[in-house]
Amino acid sequence: MSAHKGSDHSEVIGRAFWRGLWWRLILGFGATLAVLAAWLYSLPEAQREAILGYWSRVQVPQPAFNAAPLLAAPPSVQLHVAAALLALVVGVIIFLLPKGTGFHRALGWTWVSSMIVVAATSVVMIFDLKTGINALHVFTAVTVVSLWAGLTGIRRGDVRQHAGSMIGLYVGGLIIAGAFAFIPGRTMWNVVFGG
Repeated sequence: MSAHKGSDHSEVIGRAFWRGLWWRLILGFGATLAVLAAWLYSLPEAQREAILGYWSRVQVPQPAFNAAPLLAAPPSVQLHVAAALLALVVGVIIFLLPKGTGFHRALGWTWVSSMIVVAATSVVMIFDLKTGINALHVFTAVTVVSLWAGLTGIRRGDVRQHAGSMIGLYVGGLIIAGAFAFIPGRTMWNVVFGG
């Protein structure tokens, strides 16, 4: 195990790590926008105008919670949403509390387990919803790779790799992927906005 076992890892993950993390997040966001812009630019003009026209007409209504679409969804979707919500909440708690403690490890294993459920149910949903593989399934692969990198990093005592992988997965695998769940017409859009 690590020489850091049981200690507070704040001295290992200092200001330079967080400054680097913010730059990586900004760079990642910028790269995502650049890829989207390049993709839009590569489309035929009529198709590009149709896509931009659609998104310019989308209006976000007032939230009006309606659990019926989620309750009518297959169990894999319900389990996927429950595990993702658990991971969101547990992740915030992990970020706020001291690292390297037994409580951190217990919460960490809860988070890892919920992320495994999120990834597994995203694969099961391909068959339950009969939609096939789509671009969001890239996040499934990212989840598996990031979990592996984070867990092997901490087993080797590499706290920076562990923290970077887990924070990246929280942002990419939960927040960014979760934002795509709220595209108009999808189940979570209908749940939150009463569709």
